[in-house]
Amino acid sequence: MLARIEAALLGALVLAMTGVTLAQVVSRYVFGEPLIWSEEAARYLFVWVSMLGAALALRARGHYALSAVVERLPATSARLARALAFSVTLAFILLLFATGLAETHQAHLQEASTLPMRMSLAYAALPVGAALMLIHLLAGPRA
Repeated sequence: MLARIEAALLGALVLAMTGVTLAQVVSRYVFGEPLIWSEEAARYLFVWVSMLGAALALRARGHYALSAVVERLPATSARLARALAFSVTLAFILLLFATGLAETHQAHLQEASTLPMRMSLAYAALPVGAALMLIHLLAGPRA
């Protein structure tokens, strides 16, 4: 259920990012007046798309892995390699979550340059994405 919500949100964000970028192109080249906020909006949408996409990719085991090497190892070594990969991934996600929370908290003091929003909304993609990755990592792989 969580993955379905993530996928729907991801689709909506990609659609919004595409719409903002299209609006910028039309505004600049058809009307000769660029939208001053569109580049910043597209950038923040891209960050959110990246983090949600990374979480869904982790769920489906879509991230790069040296599975060809691990499959050639003896069973005990393969288990150790998988455990090491799991541990490193877990440590990275926990670090991303902790630093993402700290950065989001700090960013709440700033306002976006061209959009009427606090920067914490953009930075929140880090801890939210990391939390989703953590959930998917601990739940195990799904297709």
